[in-house]
Amino acid sequence: MSDRVSNTSAPSLKHESDEYSARMLCVWLPNFPIQRLRSNYFSEACVLYADSGSRTLIVAASSEARLQGIRSGMSLAEAQALHDSAVFLPHDADADASELKSLAELCYRYSPLVGLELSDDAHCLLLDISGCGHLFGGESGLTRHLVVDLAERGYFAHVAVARTIGAAWAIARYGHCTGSERRLKSLPVQALRIPDKLVLQLREFDLQTIGQLDALPKNSLPSRFGKLLNERLGQIFDHRSELLVVLPRQEPASAEWTTDEAICHPKAIQHVCTELLAELLETLKTRSEGLLGLTLRLESGTSDPAVLKIGLARPTDSLKHILHVVQLKLDTTAIPEWIHSIHLEASDVSPLQIQQRSLFSSQEPIANDGSVGKLADRLIARLGDDGVVHPKVLPEAVPEQASSVSPLSESMTENALSAGLQIASARPIFLRRPEAIQVTAIAKNGAPLHFCWSGRCYQVVCCTTVERIATAWWQESGTIQRDYYQVETLSGARFWLFRDRTGEWFLHGVFE
Repeated sequence: MSDRVSNTSAPSLKHESDEYSARMLCVWLPNFPIQRLRSNYFSEACVLYADSGSRTLIVAASSEARLQGIRSGMSLAEAQALHDSAVFLPHDADADASELKSLAELCYRYSPLVGLELSDDAHCLLLDISGCGHLFGGESGLTRHLVVDLAERGYFAHVAVARTIGAAWAIARYGHCTGSERRLKSLPVQALRIPDKLVLQLREFDLQTIGQLDALPKNSLPSRFGKLLNERLGQIFDHRSELLVVLPRQEPASAEWTTDEAICHPKAIQHVCTELLAELLETLKTRSEGLLGLTLRLESGTSDPAVLKIGLARPTDSLKHILHVVQLKLDTTAIPEWIHSIHLEASDVSPLQIQQRSLFSSQEPIANDGSVGKLADRLIARLGDDGVVHPKVLPEAVPEQASSVSPLSESMTENALSAGLQIASARPIFLRRPEAIQVTAIAKNGAPLHFCWSGRCYQVVCCTTVERIATAWWQESGTIQRDYYQVETLSGARFWLFRDRTGEWFLHGVFE
């Protein structure tokens, strides 16, 4: 299983006719301890180990290390002999638990009931999304939004939706289709959430799948394998109820100032905001969290309150930077004349990403110093949410439909800021409306040799191999099939041409 970051997971979901039936969503984060390190910009081959009695054993390994034969349960000395250039680090189980709880907080955007499963071989988030799907355009839309949110945090996930916790967990871990009863019966017995020891016992009797177990008389199973097996079978097929253990939410961090003597001077307001922000950041510091969103409420006895919502590009605990953004926001907002109450609340928080910049102070700092995020914060505070936009890649096959722009504040993460500037390098920066051109090709379906456009003819001296782009069969926007070529002419100009399914040629873009 790859531990690389991905935001293209497209789960297959089974839709129930009864919109009020129970719907459980399981989010499985494969190789989570390694993913957690890599979400903090750690890119080397990595192996995690922990003490187990008198031995030191491997707990998790990145895909690069696994290619060298390193596996969980192996001794540290043996793993180091197989891949001595990998980075070996002690496993921090507490940090894993803290980060998984932080991701659970993120999931409260999609469901009011969120739980988690944390074990040596499973790191899962469990959501009761009954009646929530329509808020996101259906269950598919909800899961897509959640997968993208996790990807922006640096995590790759497998997701599944089913009627029960057991079925959703089984499909996310071991399946790739819907939660139909037939599909569940084809899954291996490990999908029942049973101990490895019990799995080995079942294999001794050549019981490999859930369907084989389900076909046996239920009253005969406890005497051989214990009561847990029947319980798990009942839970996965919805014959026995299972309650979601909900993770309690933390109270939002906030700070408030009130007075009988109203204030109006900007410096007085700034002083109060400084004191409140310092108190707010101190609270977040105890949780190892940084501020991502801030709500500032100014109450006045003579007019309606002013509410300022401030979003930040990356989690931060910098009082100076946040104050600067708050001041820019105050300068562009109509403030009540007499203020008797100021309330600050951390509307969005995230774990602080701490990274060593250099070993010696004389060295140059690393490129990812957050300066782009700080600039974005200030521009948005000054120009407003719609005044700063970024390019956004869309999952569309047709190039002119594969990008758009959206407010930068909608995806204010450092990953999104950098990823938004990296629209495929094999595409022109600006796409034209496809223009018909005359082309001379090597053969009917061959590469172009010569073409004429806008009254001028060009000789092709260099051409890439063909790239076919087509819409999927299930899309309703019509079938499109194009063969694209990047060509270079005698003058050094580079163009993007394509031939459609009828054999007609078009120019789609010019490389600047």
